[in-house]
Amino acid sequence: MLKIYVKILAMMKLLERIKQKQYSLLSTCIFIICILYSLVMLIGRFNFLAVVAVGLAIGLALLILTVLILKRKIDILLISSYLTVMISVLLFYILWGADSFAKRFFSNLLWTGIPIFLAFLILFLDKKQKIDFTKLVSSLLVVSVLGATILYFLIMSIRVKPSVYSMQKGHDEYLNYLRNNNSIDESSPNVLIILMDDMAYSDLSCYSYLGREDASIKTTNIDALADDGIMMDNFYACSPVCSPSRFGILTGRYSSRGYLDNVIFPTALSLQPFGITRYVNPFQFPNNVDGILGDEITFAEIMRSVGYSTALFGKWNLGDYGEYLPTNQGFDYFFGSYYVNDMTPYNMVREQNGIAEQVFSHKDLLDQSETTKNLTQEILSYVDNAVDNNQKFLAYYATPWPHYPIFSGKKYDTSDDSYIHCIEEFDDYLGDIIDLLKDKGVYDDTLIIFTSDNGPGREGVAGALRGRKNTTFDGGQKVPFIVTYSNGGVGKGAAFEQSNVISTQAMNIDIFPTILKYIGVEQLPSDRAIDGVSLNSLLNGECDANIQIHNKLVHIKSGKIESLQMPIELDGKTYIFKYYDRVMTENSAFLGQYYNNYLFNLTLDPAEGYNVSMVYPEIAKQLNNELERTRKDFNSNRRGINWDYYN
Repeated sequence: MLKIYVKILAMMKLLERIKQKQYSLLSTCIFIICILYSLVMLIGRFNFLAVVAVGLAIGLALLILTVLILKRKIDILLISSYLTVMISVLLFYILWGADSFAKRFFSNLLWTGIPIFLAFLILFLDKKQKIDFTKLVSSLLVVSVLGATILYFLIMSIRVKPSVYSMQKGHDEYLNYLRNNNSIDESSPNVLIILMDDMAYSDLSCYSYLGREDASIKTTNIDALADDGIMMDNFYACSPVCSPSRFGILTGRYSSRGYLDNVIFPTALSLQPFGITRYVNPFQFPNNVDGILGDEITFAEIMRSVGYSTALFGKWNLGDYGEYLPTNQGFDYFFGSYYVNDMTPYNMVREQNGIAEQVFSHKDLLDQSETTKNLTQEILSYVDNAVDNNQKFLAYYATPWPHYPIFSGKKYDTSDDSYIHCIEEFDDYLGDIIDLLKDKGVYDDTLIIFTSDNGPGREGVAGALRGRKNTTFDGGQKVPFIVTYSNGGVGKGAAFEQSNVISTQAMNIDIFPTILKYIGVEQLPSDRAIDGVSLNSLLNGECDANIQIHNKLVHIKSGKIESLQMPIELDGKTYIFKYYDRVMTENSAFLGQYYNNYLFNLTLDPAEGYNVSMVYPEIAKQLNNELERTRKDFNSNRRGINWDYYN
């Protein structure tokens, strides 16, 4: 029996040694993984890895505490792993942070320095075994490390310099050329751009599927603009969500060119609670992009370079710091919000020269009923001053409506705000802006463009169109487009003798070159791809209203080209065909289901209801080949850089 007992005891000691070796091996592996992870993060400049690293450090602190409680010992390798991760995070944000060097150095040194110091203190105390209460002190210190790391995670700044090839040289040389060779004169138009947010194709009475007289929403002032100019019934936003679409309007380029694949979230720290949505951007945008890059060329920068006064009112949603700010993107003045009206924080600022002063806080805007009134007053003041000072102006009115949550000043017999009242109130106040232009005698000399950034969200009517916001079906991207400019010839040509409606396929990337043409800027930037084309001849009736100005349009969602549409000759006629090789259904009853090889004849089937790939297999094959080629071209040169210019 004694021999058996001795053998069992020896076996238990052996097992304990094996477990200890396995545990040591595990700790060693964790340490090596942390070193490799930190190197990839630092060398690759991946912001999302830095965010995850802080989460990993929290996990390591919990593991250290667990081992201390269960084994009554400090694991040196785990502490070393923690220190490796936190020191690499400190270095990452000091090296690559987008804030000023002093701010990112001292702020990160303070908030990461506390847990790092405590971790080193644990190592020091662990060697002083002569002190009886070392383990108690160590336990308290590990808890402090855990708490300090969690606090850092909640308040850390995750703004990082973008890691992209810079086109700043081309940006600067082009704008300098314009300053020296272009200038506005008396014949140059003022420009008023009106951009709705999530307004559906049929939400205007002039676009209503019920007809103007029976329309659910009455928009008399917008209808009057349509009557004075032109309407397009096949005009698309370049994205089914807002930030990428707004990028396309400003630059004339598809959103993928600027790495803007989705909606920009706030990067600012907020106490409601701690700005949790700050962590979205690093995981959804490649190359650490937090907005519209400073080397992009916007029509606002061009107009300011040739002598225009430029101002933006309303929603920006293209970044909230540094190079991304509106007044660093060509606007002399900004009044509005950097964010969407359902985000936290949602406040309004007045910004000049990259410096913002808060006008309405998040708390002030819990009730947004006076937003349209406030924005209109700002626009009226700006236009009035510009005209009185004989200054040509660009007023970009990007209203937050009718994006959810809905507000308006029209309460009627309840405290609720309706979608209908929201748009009708907007239309009423827009009438004040139009009346001012007429009273000042500049209405006929003002290029007015009206459109929406994408299709409808929770409410709104897309007519017979398939899909809604965040789908690349036409309901998500086909939007109203109205242009008026009486003294510029819009809607006055021979092509409009019968109707002022244009059926040609166009996209909001065309707004950029169209504005440039009207203000007399003939030369486009040569260092980058401009995907849009000028609509001037079309708008002025100098060509057939049904001529195809694009050989293709692509539809992009989350950075992926999902489909394209092209004009195809068939039996002596031109039809617009749209093709998906694979697309997820928008029908919630079949959520997650994908459709393959979908071909629509948009000319005969604008509702995208009938797949005709089996009827026209050769056309499906042709568009599939073009889709693959276009994806390959975008992937090989995503930013559309003219390498001959930079080499």
